[in-house]
Amino acid sequence: MKNDYIMIKPLDNIENISEGGIIIAAPTLNRKAIVLSVGKNTEVKKGDIVLRNLGKSTPHTIGDHKIEIIHINNLIAIVGNINDENG
Repeated sequence: MKNDYIMIKPLDNIENISEGGIIIAAPTLNRKAIVLSVGKNTEVKKGDIVLRNLGKSTPHTIGDHKIEIIHINNLIAIVGNINDENG
């Protein structure tokens, strides 16, 4: 579908420190992002936390905010929502 694009914000520095305090030095491999905006007829909702394929999005800067536009076919999974207690 040509309009199945979403706007996401990569979640930098999330889960880069283990429970034991070990720093995991690979923030560029972080696949998690939060959905900021969606098109019509998508299963993804605003506020969802998703895993994405790296290198498949188009980066943009709006003011000081770095966002990405990605096709929903390049999402791996929905892993939570920012409104969830555990998300």
